[in-house]
Amino acid sequence: MKVAVLLSGGVDSSVALRLLKDEGFDVTAFYLKIWLQDEFSFLGDCPWEEDLEFARAVCKQADVPLEIINMQNEYWDSVVSYTISEIKEGRTPNPDMFCNRLIKFGQFINKIDESFDKVASGHYAKIENINKKYILKTSPDPIKDQTYFLAYLTQHQLSRALFPIGTYKKKQIRELAHNYNLPNMVRKDSQGICFLGKIKFSDFIKHHLGELEGEIIDIDMNKVMGKHNGFYFYTIGQRSGLRLGGGPWYVVNKDVEKNIVYI
Repeated sequence: MKVAVLLSGGVDSSVALRLLKDEGFDVTAFYLKIWLQDEFSFLGDCPWEEDLEFARAVCKQADVPLEIINMQNEYWDSVVSYTISEIKEGRTPNPDMFCNRLIKFGQFINKIDESFDKVASGHYAKIENINKKYILKTSPDPIKDQTYFLAYLTQHQLSRALFPIGTYKKKQIRELAHNYNLPNMVRKDSQGICFLGKIKFSDFIKHHLGELEGEIIDIDMNKVMGKHNGFYFYTIGQRSGLRLGGGPWYVVNKDVEKNIVYI
């Protein structure tokens, strides 16, 4: 069986690659360049170059071919433009959910050879075929479980997906990485939104929407408590970043038209 492995340069997808090869699958690794960091180079280094360096090293060690697919335009059209429009309307989108459905398990398939039977990734999730229905199930690691980010996958997409590390806990994956002596075995996990890498989400918003001073108001007292630089920097339930004394304070509502954040 031919498997296209989505390799990010991180530990999880690298272990997934090695597990599949050990099981005898015909694997080819694919690195998707979806970073938007070229346009944010003024903010700092672009880690996608480091990611690609690790991906190449992992593939060289495993003797697995690596192909680089540039999907920046597709990502912008399908995910990023939507993210910006939702934020501008005061909502809180989840770009990674759309990335998985529309890019990694969507348009990416149109970019590769039709001979590939499955698309594998380093997600912490499991798939079971029950009565001809593909069921997405949680991994045994409740902290690392990623089923939420895969919830938009269709039945057809689930039928072609493979999650080789879905039955493992993170600690076990780290141990496997050391057993394989992977070039990236001590690399830290990424925490940010997939298309931003190390770029702060607030910097991304500021770049596209700018700053617009408004009031922070105590919703119970109808009292101005402070100022903010734009309602779109805040989400309902947020506590950090308010820079107010006498708390804790939480964002409970936003007035998009008046640019007011209520706490």
